[in-house]
Amino acid sequence: MHRRESLLERLCDRDVQRHIAYLAFAVLVAAAWIRNVNWDEFFFLSHIHANLEGRLDRPMQTAYVHAFGWLAWIPGKEMAQVFVARLTMTLFLGITCLSIYRISKTVAGRDVAGLAVLAFLTSGFVIVYGASFRADPIAAAGLMAAMAIMMTKRMGSVQTAVTALLIAASLLVTVKAVLYLPAFLGVLLWRWPERGQVLRIFVSGLIGVGLASIIYIWHASGIASSLSNETANNAQRAFETTLLDSGLFPRAREALLWALLSLGAITLVAVGIGAGQNNRKICAALAFALPCLLSILFYRNAFPYFFPFITPPLMIITAMGAARLGRGPVLGTLIVLMLCTGAGQAVKALSENAALQRATLAEVHRLFPEPVPYIDHNAMVATFPRNLFFMSSMGLKHYRAAGQPVMAHLIETKRPPLLLANRWALHVAMNDETVPDGPHLLFPEDAEALRQSYIHYSGTIWLAGQETILGSEPEDITLPFPGRYRVETDKPVVIDGNNVSDRMVIYSDGEHRVSGSLGQKVRFVWDTFGTPRTGALPNGGLYVGFWKLQP
Repeated sequence: MHRRESLLERLCDRDVQRHIAYLAFAVLVAAAWIRNVNWDEFFFLSHIHANLEGRLDRPMQTAYVHAFGWLAWIPGKEMAQVFVARLTMTLFLGITCLSIYRISKTVAGRDVAGLAVLAFLTSGFVIVYGASFRADPIAAAGLMAAMAIMMTKRMGSVQTAVTALLIAASLLVTVKAVLYLPAFLGVLLWRWPERGQVLRIFVSGLIGVGLASIIYIWHASGIASSLSNETANNAQRAFETTLLDSGLFPRAREALLWALLSLGAITLVAVGIGAGQNNRKICAALAFALPCLLSILFYRNAFPYFFPFITPPLMIITAMGAARLGRGPVLGTLIVLMLCTGAGQAVKALSENAALQRATLAEVHRLFPEPVPYIDHNAMVATFPRNLFFMSSMGLKHYRAAGQPVMAHLIETKRPPLLLANRWALHVAMNDETVPDGPHLLFPEDAEALRQSYIHYSGTIWLAGQETILGSEPEDITLPFPGRYRVETDKPVVIDGNNVSDRMVIYSDGEHRVSGSLGQKVRFVWDTFGTPRTGALPNGGLYVGFWKLQP
């Protein structure tokens, strides 16, 4: 008679693990629509629209726009386009998982290869950020697919060409693809006895780098870069900020949370490194772990979304650990731990809500059916032109280092009628009674320029205009820039000698003299296409922020 397997042992079955992986991808598809859109996903989308309209001014890490221009044809504007883009990123994540499986089958056997995929999907941040619309899922899929071919195939001319293309595409999408270099060295170590294959692998890498350089030169030649966005300047600033100026463990809280959410996988990695049959394979396993370990040590931008990009090579080692433990209650217990952390992340991801983002963008497009210049943190209205730096922590650091206020000049030259106070620096500038100064805020001069030029409409939407309280003598006011402004007042006022009632529209191209009752409040608001709606949007933050442990 066969001994009846326990539940823990049945969890080690390949079919069970495969069905759990299918469930994880179903959660990813649901989360693509439900989950709050991160600010950099909008920024990523904005480059596509800028390229199609000839507005793209930064060549570095924007070559992907040529492959994703079709997103602009998706009806429904930004939110629908991000949803479709996330579904596409889910396909890239699937390629990453398939590559993990193929490599793990080579290094540890078919019985445990699926467990490496399960370890990856349930590890920290994959369910919530693994299919976000940013460069990371694309680059991870390309790099892992290249590794899978190098590890499992005879490197003939076709395989050499394909891996070179995958490496080139990954480098073009994001320069942080170079962080995978130790993992590729691990591939060379693993196949070292096959010297001919090692040479072909090395050649394919060189061809990939050369091809990336050629395509980048072509891509950059079609872009009129601003001085601050030239390749050399961007590369230098990125290198200094993300590596040289960050110290050790720059994202310690994020790394610790990732470790807590990945305890099952980390345990298998520790077992797997010791499972190497000889020094060469042990060194190869360590090389697969190095991209993640070195990034945690030095890389400033190791935010939660970064871990699904950098951890796939690490997950290969979990298969080696599972093979060493063998089918049994210990391995089953680790799988239970993975399922618990993965399920917790899935519940939290599905609890996020993008309703306010959808409502805000719908209201913007109702007010402005045609694109207008605007000010915001991250290019949230990706289909509108925006001429301002990305107000990430790095962007604000460079802005502060330059020491030059920018808002007054921007308002004067671009005349943006719309402002979205959709992140902290702008929220503080528009809502604080005083004008504070600080490393993560706008210069007081910029905050003051914004407050003098925009008044609140609803939610995070502010419109060009001005508010004044009349005194006993006529007031002289100058509106932010020429255009049509709607007058909001509880009783008629006299503007430049003309009687003006509530909701009437005036054209402003200079200074105006306004008179009325003592203490009367008068608002001049940019005249939008859509009729303004009182209480159109609730107050509240548009973004939930990245997951991290609180201090």
